Amino acid sequence: MQKWQIELYSTPLWLLRTFGGVATALIIIVLAVGFTCFGRQFRQVLAPCLDRKSSLRIVLFISLMVLLLLTEVRLNVLGTFMTNGLYTSMQKADVNALWMFAGLNAAMVLLRAFNGAVNDFFDQALSIKWSERLNKVLVTRWLADKNYYRLQTHRHTPDNIDQRIQQDAQEFIANTIEFVRGMLNSAITSIGFGVVLWGLAGVLNIFGIEIPHGIVYFVFIFVILATVIAMWIGHPLIGYNYENEKLNGDYRYSLVRVRDHAESIAFYHGESVEHTRLSQRFAMIVRNRWRIARQSVGLSGFNEMFSQGIQLLPIILQAPRVLSGQIQIGDVQQTVQSFARLQKALSFFRLFYDKFTAYRARLERLSDFLTSMDAPEAATEAEHGRAESSLQLENIRLLRPNGNTLLDNINLSLKKGESILLKGPSGCGKTSLLRMLAGLWTFGSQGKITAPDMAQTLFVPQRPYVPQGTLREAVCYPHIETDDATLRQTLQECSLGHLAEHLDSDKDWQHILSPGELQRVAFARILLAKPQMILLDEATAALDEPTEAHLYRLIRERLPDSIMVSIGHRNTLTQFHQRSMDVLGGCPS
Repeated sequence: MQKWQIELYSTPLWLLRTFGGVATALIIIVLAVGFTCFGRQFRQVLAPCLDRKSSLRIVLFISLMVLLLLTEVRLNVLGTFMTNGLYTSMQKADVNALWMFAGLNAAMVLLRAFNGAVNDFFDQALSIKWSERLNKVLVTRWLADKNYYRLQTHRHTPDNIDQRIQQDAQEFIANTIEFVRGMLNSAITSIGFGVVLWGLAGVLNIFGIEIPHGIVYFVFIFVILATVIAMWIGHPLIGYNYENEKLNGDYRYSLVRVRDHAESIAFYHGESVEHTRLSQRFAMIVRNRWRIARQSVGLSGFNEMFSQGIQLLPIILQAPRVLSGQIQIGDVQQTVQSFARLQKALSFFRLFYDKFTAYRARLERLSDFLTSMDAPEAATEAEHGRAESSLQLENIRLLRPNGNTLLDNINLSLKKGESILLKGPSGCGKTSLLRMLAGLWTFGSQGKITAPDMAQTLFVPQRPYVPQGTLREAVCYPHIETDDATLRQTLQECSLGHLAEHLDSDKDWQHILSPGELQRVAFARILLAKPQMILLDEATAALDEPTEAHLYRLIRERLPDSIMVSIGHRNTLTQFHQRSMDVLGGCPS
């Protein structure tokens, strides 16, 4: 049998043996890389996406992808033998052999195209499934235990969290699949075409020294040296790309702030200031991109010079053997193909290194984000107890972020239906005390709190939040259940009757409603939710005094048993509370 027939018939056995070897090598590599910083970060991002139920399916899925990759490499190897036969049959003027090899080459092209399409489908399927799981992990952890709030209030907060969840995660997955597939393809192709080139290579004579199969050693040594040099040139790109992600995220956030606060900026005529700030942030992006460009030009220039300069070598090195009649033109063509495939496979990491620097930056950003949520800063908390119809504060002490005392020796006792107004200059800790009652003070507290369950406590900030969606969903946020008639009646009672016809309209209500309307929506939520304890932080600051009085009376009439703690600076609020307390402990001296 001829060489191409031997290779063709041995393909099933080759696939089986190589699959076993690749599986064993992958296990060893994964275990070895797991001890590196890169491996630990990768495991931190990957592990939460895996569970016992799906692990078997994932292993089978990856095994099939590896098998398809092996098939692709094998088809490429067989293709070189078919091309060899095609050129040799032309040189020998063998018409029958020419058409046979032409047909075999066409079959190889079709098989490679089909295999490539299936490979691409599995890549996309894996990317989608992984994206779904990773997004679920990141969003779930971000929203769990109020991490989204805790991270925002602490100093060392990961920047641009939205970018990390959406963009960094998606590109990390795409780059991981590309990188793993490329490295596997590189290793398998190097072995497969290394064997082919070994059989084609003769003796290489360098300065009188004869080296059997020297062309194979030549390509391995040169490519490995080139890869080391490329890594040295491109190493600074890791830091530059990390900074690029951060700067672009900051710039997008600045643009969003202008959109979200458009009315305030327009009232202040602050366009020139905003333009200056946006220009400054974009200038930082441009400066960093020039650093990336200069480093990338050096890396890509070196890679291009090496790739172009090495292309003629196989022909030059095999020319003496052709001229002496040792090999045919088909052998030279197969040598060129095998050499090119081998050189490309060995050069994968060198050529991918530019992308790898950005990939490492994204991995670090995702790892940092997960770490920030996995390891919350320890802070002492006041002792908590539960009581359905009373609020007791005993010797409460609140700590500042730096550990100093903000408020101290706060004592308070409220029974069912009682209310209190917290007064005092701005910045003295009134809102901080309410945050502690709502379970949102993360910097430390001492003492004892006895209060209704958090599920029966409603905190109303000065600017209430409404989610994306319909007005009905906005008023009933987060999970208030009520019938349509009650909802419409409540809106009417809160001077929002003009909005009743828009209950099922899906709009950006956070920006459409005025500050006064937003505060009235918050009072509608109080009436619908019927909480045992209501915490109001200047909840009527945007309302006129008659409307304020109407809403407070409405709360007292409809929810006579609810405990109410308010913060306010208006003297008109005193009449709606049975007691008042001056909070002065946190005021700056």
